[in-house]
Amino acid sequence: MLRDLDKHLEFLKEKIEDLKRICSEFGFSSEVEKLEKIQERLESPFFITVFGEVNAGKSSFVNALLGIPDLCKTDVDICTDRITVIKFCEEPKRKPIDDITEEVCVDNPLLKGFVIVDTPGINSVLEHHTYTTEKFLPRSDAILVVLPATNPHTKSVWDWIEKISNRFGKKLIFVLQQKDLLPDNRQLEKIIAKVKEYATERGIIEPKVFAVSALKELKGEKDSGFKELREFLRENYTGERQLKAKLIALKGEILRFHQECLKNLEKLQAEGQRLEKKLREVLALVERRLKEAYRYRELLNESVDHWINTLFQRVSDKIEELSLLDMAFRRQRVKEFLETLKGDIEKEIKLFVENTLIPKLELFENGVLKPAVEESAKRLREFEWFYKKLGNPVERLTVGDLSERFGENVKRIKVGGSEEAVAVMGGSLLAGSLLMLLSGSFVVDITGGVMASLGVLLGMGLIVRKKKKLKNELLKILQKEVGERIKKEINKALDKTLEETLLVMRNYLTDRLQLLEKEKERIQKAKETLMSNTSQLKKFNP
Repeated sequence: MLRDLDKHLEFLKEKIEDLKRICSEFGFSSEVEKLEKIQERLESPFFITVFGEVNAGKSSFVNALLGIPDLCKTDVDICTDRITVIKFCEEPKRKPIDDITEEVCVDNPLLKGFVIVDTPGINSVLEHHTYTTEKFLPRSDAILVVLPATNPHTKSVWDWIEKISNRFGKKLIFVLQQKDLLPDNRQLEKIIAKVKEYATERGIIEPKVFAVSALKELKGEKDSGFKELREFLRENYTGERQLKAKLIALKGEILRFHQECLKNLEKLQAEGQRLEKKLREVLALVERRLKEAYRYRELLNESVDHWINTLFQRVSDKIEELSLLDMAFRRQRVKEFLETLKGDIEKEIKLFVENTLIPKLELFENGVLKPAVEESAKRLREFEWFYKKLGNPVERLTVGDLSERFGENVKRIKVGGSEEAVAVMGGSLLAGSLLMLLSGSFVVDITGGVMASLGVLLGMGLIVRKKKKLKNELLKILQKEVGERIKKEINKALDKTLEETLLVMRNYLTDRLQLLEKEKERIQKAKETLMSNTSQLKKFNP
């Protein structure tokens, strides 16, 4: 029998360890602490706690049970105000354990089997009495509920009894104290039946009720009722039966922990599902914004092509104004014309950047990029909170990191290269890198290339090739040297920006969803373990 009980004990230890591991894994730290206390109780003495309303006769009951009249305070004005732990020892002594607990050692063979604990009464005018009692109850293996035989009906007391039964799952033994104050046994039988009825209504199966009189016991009268109570305690809470009773009590508590942990995991699971939905929504948003960005890039490139064609038409019209005579014989006039053309092209580039490119890029920034990043960051903060709640130690990119990256990229684009050029051209968070290249030396280089080409053409006999050839060559130069370079820089700037914002965000969201999927699997696995252990515990019968 004892060997079987040892196996049962190991079984409970295993289930507690499983529960501790799961609670620790998911950050249920308060539950871990409570489970550690349960583990301690597996190795600790069997505690029988005396519980009841103030002035219900608890201390007198304890004194009579142990046969020591002055063991616990019984004065009406000096009620028990701390936990009194009563143990067996051959030499009686008292010593404080902490601010609310006192240990008393007495020479009574009844205490060789268990420890008696006297608690302050509930419903005291002193709130700390109730608090002190409630704090100790989880450590109890069985509870003797002392009720006054003359009035065991107090609702607040039965509310407490229901709470203890449901929350802690303790074995409750009911004791009707002061039966000597009742007129006859018939009245006593009615009250016992009523107490059983109250207990049954609160889910207590086959409640055990004893009627005693501490006064009669201390006077040595045989009908005090204590003989039957002591026999019950010895029979059920000593030796192997004591271990069995402890195992049964702990089984109930562990089952309640399982149920609570399952509820917490189900809440996490629901939060994870809700978060997954939000993350997928924001991922879809980012994907839409990416498509919009790429389409916007195409439109910008198309606008550059359109501008080049328009610019060429205006330049072409100016070339038409240059006569063949001037081109053949009036070199100075041609030179002046080319200088003017150079300045016109330069102005056209600047105007295009200022009036077209910059506004469109700013529109992209404010209308596409920023809203997507801000909305994504908002949703990701929820993810970070959820992940922190899970207690997952995996290192990950935080929203703060992403925002910092975004800010650094914007700053770099804004001030990259020549700050003076940015100021001259109007400035833009997203267009700075373009501005640097579309001003100053870049323009000179382009127009210089145009002039060089024109110079070559003139040197080779422009008169013969006529204006058509000049315009064709000029169109090629404008398309390749101006248009393509502008588009290249637009694409470079936008791609760089997208690479460090929306693309980072997309990758980040995709990664978070993958991690979330793993968390869902981890939660489900933990639930399955708990449900399996719960099923085993329900069948557990030491």
